[in-house]
Amino acid sequence: MSSDGKTYGSCENPHNDEADGADGAISPRERRVPVMEDGDPPKTIAVAAGLLGLVIATFLFHHHIHHQHPMTGPIPDPNAYPRRSFITRNGRNITIPVLAFPSVALAIYSSDDDQPIANEAVRHAVEDLEISYFDVAPEYGDGVAQLRLGEALKPYRKNVWLAAKTMFRTAEGSAKDLENTLKALQTDHLDLYQFHSISTEADVDTIMGEGGAMETFQRAKMDGRILAIGFSAHSEPMAIRMIESGLVDTCMFPINFGAYHYGGVGQRVLDSAIGNDVGVIALKSGARGRLTESTGEEVHVPDAFKHIPEWKRQEMIHYPVRASSVHHTWYQPEDDPIELNRLITWSLNQHGVSAVIPPGDLNLLDGISDLLRGKADVPAFDDAQLQHMLERYEDIVPIFHNRSVSGTKTST
Repeated sequence: MSSDGKTYGSCENPHNDEADGADGAISPRERRVPVMEDGDPPKTIAVAAGLLGLVIATFLFHHHIHHQHPMTGPIPDPNAYPRRSFITRNGRNITIPVLAFPSVALAIYSSDDDQPIANEAVRHAVEDLEISYFDVAPEYGDGVAQLRLGEALKPYRKNVWLAAKTMFRTAEGSAKDLENTLKALQTDHLDLYQFHSISTEADVDTIMGEGGAMETFQRAKMDGRILAIGFSAHSEPMAIRMIESGLVDTCMFPINFGAYHYGGVGQRVLDSAIGNDVGVIALKSGARGRLTESTGEEVHVPDAFKHIPEWKRQEMIHYPVRASSVHHTWYQPEDDPIELNRLITWSLNQHGVSAVIPPGDLNLLDGISDLLRGKADVPAFDDAQLQHMLERYEDIVPIFHNRSVSGTKTST
C-alpha cells in the first residue's frame, strides 16, 4: 500500500505509459477543356489557356488534399509494412501495420508557431516513410501533441488508423475528454480509444464500475465514434484483469527485451492476451533501460493541467518522473541504430504482438522504418542475436521488473 492509499501491481510504481483504416482517396473532378481549332482568335486561345491552367491547379490541389497518386493509389500505402490482425469483441477483424508513429514526439512543439514543424514531421512520416498508424494522447504535452497532430494529419485522415487515449476513469470525465480529443484531432471518430496508464486496482474498479469510463467507451463504440476499445498498462496483474474482462480489443503493454529477460515482465500478459484474442501493442520496445539521476532530468510539475486529471498530477509529485534531455523520452532509448532495430525485431517476434510504438524521438524513426518498410513480414530473430542482446543488456536496470528494487517510474 502506497502513501496515497493505492495498491499497486507488479511494476512497483503506478501509471506508466507512453488497421484496416486505409480508404481510397477521392479522385480529382474531371473538367472539360475546349479543343483549339485552327484559326481560333488569340482571345479564345488565352481563355482556353486560362481554363487549362485552372484544371491543372485544381488537379494539384485535390492531389495535395487527398494524397492519392493516379498510378500508385492512396498515400500512405496501407501495405507498406507487414500487417497483423486482432478480432474485436463485436467480431470485426482489424489489421494494422506493425509500426506506429509516436505522436508523443509532437508534444515539444508547444507554440502555435511550431505547427509547420509538426506538419512536416507528419508529412515525412506519411509520404516518405508511408506510416499509416498514429498513436496520441491528451497527456502528451497536456493537449499539445493531439492539437498539432490533428492539424498536421488533416490531409491524410482518410488513409490512416488513428488511436488515442484518456486518463479519466469516470464516465463523465472520459466523455468530456473524448469530445475534446475528437475536436483537437479534427475527426468524427477514432479507430482505437484506450484507457491510459492502468496500474492500480482502483483504476480497474472505477473504470468497470457503475458510472465508470467503460460506459462512455461502450456508448461511443455503439454510435461509431470509436471502432475498438483498448488500454495501456505497466502492471501485469492489472493488464490481465482488463484483458480477462472480455470488454477490450487491444492491450498496450511494455514488451521490452530488458524488462522481459531481466525483470520477468511481459510473458504473463502475452499469454493472457493470446488466450482471450486481444491484440498486443508493444510499448517501450526500443528502451535500453530506465533513466537515472545522471541520465535523466526531473520533469517540472505545474500547479494545474488542462487535459490531465488531478490524481495524475499528484502522482507525478509523489513519484517524480525523469525525462531524457537528448531524446525527450521517459526512459533511456537504445540510440545505436543497429541495436535499436534488434530490440524492435525482438519485440515483434514475440507471439501475440500486433505492433510496436517506437521511441518518441523522431530522429530514431527513419532507421526503424527502413527495417520494416517494404517487407512482407517482420525479419526473423535468431539465437545468435538473442545471445548478443543478453550480453549487451545484462548490466542494465530494466524499466519494469518484478524484483524488490526501488521504483521504475517511466510514464508516457
